[in-house]
Parts: sequence; structure tokens; C-alpha cells
Amino acid sequence: MTRILFSFTCLWVFCSFINAQTLKKEQVTGFWKLKESGFYEDNKKVIKDFDHCRLMRNYAIREDGFAIYNYTEGSTGNCAPSEPRLSFWRIVENRIQFYINDQNILEEVVVTMNGDGTVTFSSYIPERVKIDGDALAEKIANTVHYDILEKQY
Repeated sequence: MTRILFSFTCLWVFCSFINAQTLKKEQVTGFWKLKESGFYEDNKKVIKDFDHCRLMRNYAIREDGFAIYNYTEGSTGNCAPSEPRLSFWRIVENRIQFYINDQNILEEVVVTMNGDGTVTFSSYIPERVKIDGDALAEKIANTVHYDILEKQY
């Protein structure tokens, strides 16, 4: 019994170590184009219905610490690109922070490297937000959104 418990403990520590590994710069730099986007509701994945216009959204994550996010709205035939968002970026454990200065984080995402060469950016919500008297706003603030991005180069 002691051996089984010891083996289980070692396996748990090893798995925790593997899951706690940090990202490397080489894994995330490049030009990433949106492939799929959505959110999780009641532990189920809900995929947003995007057309080719909205799927033009992309991130350019450069080795020099700069990142450019291009956001496109509208629908096919009537695409409206936004002003590109220029920021700095840094890796914090399993996340990327896009920021202007140390006090102004524009976006922070949990990064998952997928086996098919894509990457998933998920909302980073370190603590559940409580909004008294507004259940809908509280639900929205605590919803985990995701983007699956495909590396172009």
C-alpha cells in the first residue's frame, strides 16, 4: 500500500511539473491567424459563427518584444479593419501578457500548444469576479473565451 501511495504521489508531482512548465519565446513568436473562436458555457465549447472577414483577425508576435493585433469586423464583402494594436508582450508562466507599460495590461491569455500546430489563447481569469445585483454582467465577466490560432510563418 505504501509503495502504491508513493508511486501515485511521484506520478502526481511529475504530472504537476509537466503541466507547470513555462512557455518558450520560440513557441509563440510568428504570425498567427484566427482559425476558430468561441467561449465555454456550462463546460461546453460554443463556437462562434465567423465568416472569412472576421477570420482575417491575426497576431504578429515578434521576437523583439513587440506584438501587433489586427482586428477585423463586418462580413464578407464589407470587411472593416480596425487600427492595428501595437503593444509589448511577455511570457508569464503559461500565459502571454500584451501590455503598454507594466501597469497597463491590454490582454492576458492562457496559452495552450495544440498537437496540430495551432495554439489556443483562452481568457485569463485569476479570480472569479463578483458583481452584486447583476447576474448577467457577472456571468459575462467570468466567461472564458478562446481563440484558436494557426501559425502562418
